[in-house]
Amino acid sequence: MFRQPTQQIALDLIEPEAPTLENFVVGDNAELVNALKACRAGLGPQFIYIWGPPGSGRTHLLRSLTPYQRWRVPEFDESVLLYTVDNIEQLDEEDLEKLFHLMNAVRSHPNARLVSTGAHPVRELSIREDIRTRLSWGLTYRLEYLPDDLAEGEFVRLAGARGLNISPEFSRWVSEHGPRDMRGLREFLDKIDRRCMQSKKKVSFALLNECLHSLNAERRQFPSFPQS
Repeated sequence: MFRQPTQQIALDLIEPEAPTLENFVVGDNAELVNALKACRAGLGPQFIYIWGPPGSGRTHLLRSLTPYQRWRVPEFDESVLLYTVDNIEQLDEEDLEKLFHLMNAVRSHPNARLVSTGAHPVRELSIREDIRTRLSWGLTYRLEYLPDDLAEGEFVRLAGARGLNISPEFSRWVSEHGPRDMRGLREFLDKIDRRCMQSKKKVSFALLNECLHSLNAERRQFPSFPQS
């Protein structure tokens, strides 16, 4: 019988924390998070548009609202009251047409809600004018990066949840040299975790530097990420 190597089994057990509104580190985005909690409860405006830089947490927020949504642009279903659409500026013509019909259907059902995201303010999106008009029907929020101290604290917390000991010295090094966004910090943590398992070594400055070089090389090779 084929057996997986123990190391491979250990690596397969690494699972990221499921995104929720409750484990999203709010920082300067309290008004937005409160609006999304109201939206989840079926309150507030029917449309919310969120924009912000890559890695600011847009995808986290949408997945926390619709964790079981299968399609990038879902079809309207009267039994479903909450919909999300991520990275609107990346939609092709077919998906934009689906979004157009979804927005019309949501507006005609007062209990339905749609939360969408993009990398730019509505007025700067290079998409169909009728979609841009509908994005302005509700509230618009800019999602801000976390301040350095909160990002550093969240990195340490996530590392501790994986059993990794990140000392204050290591934490300061990450704050000074590591990614500035939470998505990048999570990817960095994934590399650290895997490297510690593979080498059976503890976190060290040398290991951190190795993982950071690997992450930076991947980001240069693949500069565009599908998640936000």
